[in-house]
Amino acid sequence: MRKALSHLYGLAVGARGFLYDTGIFAAHRTGIPVVSIGNIEAGGTGKTPMTIALARELAARGLKPAIVTRGYRGRLRGPIRVRAGHRPEDVGDEALLMARISGTDVIKSPDRVQGALFAKKELGADLVLLDDGFQHRRIHRDLDIVLVSGDVRTGALLPAGSLREPADALKRADIVIHTKGAGGGGITAELVPCSLIDPSGSREDLSVLQGRSVLAVCGIARPAHFSEMMGGFGARVETMAFPDHHRFSPRDMEAIGEKARGKDLIVTTEKDMVRLDPRLIDGRWRALRVEMRVSAMDAIVREIEGIVKGGSISRQG
Repeated sequence: MRKALSHLYGLAVGARGFLYDTGIFAAHRTGIPVVSIGNIEAGGTGKTPMTIALARELAARGLKPAIVTRGYRGRLRGPIRVRAGHRPEDVGDEALLMARISGTDVIKSPDRVQGALFAKKELGADLVLLDDGFQHRRIHRDLDIVLVSGDVRTGALLPAGSLREPADALKRADIVIHTKGAGGGGITAELVPCSLIDPSGSREDLSVLQGRSVLAVCGIARPAHFSEMMGGFGARVETMAFPDHHRFSPRDMEAIGEKARGKDLIVTTEKDMVRLDPRLIDGRWRALRVEMRVSAMDAIVREIEGIVKGGSISRQG
């Protein structure tokens, strides 16, 4: 059944791609450079950390990027500027996380064209970083960066597999970055744990994990990698995994509390932490902060600088 559905899904994806490739469907130009960070796999490739890392690097070079995201599962339509005080159910957990830690304006807008126009007209941005934008072909991109976390050549399309598009779709990409040890040569990136964040927002060194009994709680696409990170710092880890983007209910928190009896720490991801009710967590809770380290980040940033300063498209026609 899933194979049949994957076949139908593939036909739909192919038909849509054909309409854009032949110009029957037009990509809208917004008058501001647009850099897309996306993937062809469903979840877990590191798009959000990559977007944050790229935004920080560009800002450090004196540019003013704005991140435009659909704000997955956020009820507000937008375009709106995401504030640190927004709720995840309003703007989505990833949008809220980026607004809190990227140091960059974040715009929630399911309509990416309107989001880019908002960034230009209302916020005076120099460029737009389009979070999870590879499949959003309605908006013209000046650069397409695609993250790959596995061997997509042997993968199957949704729902039988995890691919949003066939591997041939990577031909549209300008830059392919291999994450999480995916191999394939070329540019690589890895998520590197850098600190723990306590409920008050203060940082702690990862050395506090050494010899501690830890319950790892997460609602992400690939929980095993999260647990392995803490184990690498000497923690004794037990994992309690929930579905990606899970919204933790009071009943969930009770179950976590039971599982955490006798544990020294309860560690979650920063994306999960923004979804937690602060009234339901105790002093043992920590969020693991990670950063994306990219082998060719300087070259990528220089290319984007050239696009912004030149006002022209560097690779695409």
